[in-house]
Amino acid sequence: MKKRASLFVLWYLRFFAKLQLAKIKPLIIGVGGASGKTSLSNFIYIILADKFKVKQSKGKNSETGIPLDILGLQLKNYSHREWLRIMILTFVKVLTDWGKYDIYIAEMGIDSPLEPKNMAYLLKIIRPDIGVLTNISLEHSVYFDVLIKEENEAKRQRQLLQLTAEQEGLLLTSLNKEQTAVLNIDDENIRQIQVKIKAKIMTIAKISQQADFKIENVKNFVDKFVLRFKNEGKNYEIQITNPLPEHFAYSFLLAIAVAKIAGVSIPDSIKSLENGFSLPPGRMSVFKGIKETVLIDSSYNNATLGPILDLLSFVADVGRQRRRLGIIGDMRELGTMSKLVHEKVAEKILDTLDLAILIGPLSQQYILPILKKHDFPVYSFPNFTSAKSTILEQIKLKDMILIKGSQNTLFLERVVQMLLANPRDKNKLCRRGEYWDKIRDKNL
Repeated sequence: MKKRASLFVLWYLRFFAKLQLAKIKPLIIGVGGASGKTSLSNFIYIILADKFKVKQSKGKNSETGIPLDILGLQLKNYSHREWLRIMILTFVKVLTDWGKYDIYIAEMGIDSPLEPKNMAYLLKIIRPDIGVLTNISLEHSVYFDVLIKEENEAKRQRQLLQLTAEQEGLLLTSLNKEQTAVLNIDDENIRQIQVKIKAKIMTIAKISQQADFKIENVKNFVDKFVLRFKNEGKNYEIQITNPLPEHFAYSFLLAIAVAKIAGVSIPDSIKSLENGFSLPPGRMSVFKGIKETVLIDSSYNNATLGPILDLLSFVADVGRQRRRLGIIGDMRELGTMSKLVHEKVAEKILDTLDLAILIGPLSQQYILPILKKHDFPVYSFPNFTSAKSTILEQIKLKDMILIKGSQNTLFLERVVQMLLANPRDKNKLCRRGEYWDKIRDKNL
């Protein structure tokens, strides 16, 4: 009975969200990928909002998040009474809300290969005109594990990636000939699905020789990030007054490519990004910390391997004149791939940091032994509460401190808040509000 009720609620939200979009008829941009969806969506919004009226889903990327965002509704909690309120308001909204916008930017996140947590279901809610994928890698693999019988680790990893690619790739392969897919063809898994795409294609690359947008050079300085790229034989440069990991070069070009399809020139896109650059909370925010430290707050999530490896390289590069401390939390929901992924993080830590403080049971199990084997300075704790005093004791004057961890039970934004030089900066951290305060209080 409960399952039937849940299915009815999903159908109800989907039906009215589609009806609302049919009234407005916006150009729909679908943003998918294992990581970086919110940052990319934000960059696309920064560019397009200078020319159009734009609605952005802002992290609401699920089977309920997307339709509620389209309808302009927000849950206060998950009680039956609250869902009843939402269902009544849904009907009212469709009848009374005739507000128009030109473009809708929708993040589309998958948690499983099965409905309603997969891309196939999200495509029943919205049908993008432009589809863009940041990358394809192991994500939420614990929910894909049950469909894989292979026991060999390498073969299992390939099959998990294939299942993930099939779901993420639907965002691009579902597009028709009149629509456009924007591809990062340096990502091998995206490149492999390119032949299945019926839509027009625009490509981004640094390594691959042939691409519509070609990354020529990426440089980081203490106070800026410089990207040089080429399109249709012309050279361009974008300067952002914030050092950034290299993977942001792809995000900027994916955003510029999407904007070009929507009718914005490359020079105008560059100007918008340079003037309006910002990042969502907890995704590479930089703060002044106690003892004149620099805090790199990437505490929102730690779900995929590529971004954390890139981030560790970034810290090693820009922090050469400082001691580099990493407060690293578990990578969750990776199932049987947890050991492999955490061991790769451990190897990267050896090359990039001067001290590591690990938080979470998976880091204790898989990262700690490798660091100890190499006599690397490391402390390890099961949770934030047990780590607090050691973190405060180990920080030295002018350290560069990276904070990175999965959101599930860890909530390492608490580390950032504890280390802020200006306590008022806590309002700029991720997961603000009474709801998240209650969740954090339940987790050590």
